[in-house]
Amino acid sequence: MKKILTIILMAAMTACGCKSHKQVVVNARAEFDDSQVWQLVAMRGKEISYSEGQKPVTLQINTEAGTFSGHNGCNRYFGTFKDLGNGKMELNDFNATKRACPEAFHKIERSYMQLLTRCDAYELGEYTLRLLQGDKELLAFEKIPPTQ
Repeated sequence: MKKILTIILMAAMTACGCKSHKQVVVNARAEFDDSQVWQLVAMRGKEISYSEGQKPVTLQINTEAGTFSGHNGCNRYFGTFKDLGNGKMELNDFNATKRACPEAFHKIERSYMQLLTRCDAYELGEYTLRLLQGDKELLAFEKIPPTQ
């Protein structure tokens, strides 16, 4: 009887040891939250300073709808977003409102929109979003905490 229990125990241990282990893949890469709004903090590595009364430049990406939108310092803008995988993306169909603003506001607006149209990749972190052209950072954003 002891011999039979030993054999059963050994067989059970062998069976447990031989089970195929499913690999658990942890997605360490952050994913876009469609409700998250990002605030521009740098263009081409230079920190942004806003003029008095100027709204900050923002970006919101809605992957489900395939759109992006935001405020560019003077006007609202929007277009289509396509995630190509591996941090690659396409931004197309750029449109914006045409509000009159002080020249200082328009200066940031023009620079930002020129750089945004050139972005073809992104790096998304928990609190940061970097938009790139190839591997060169053009625009850097920080997460805006949700308002309650």
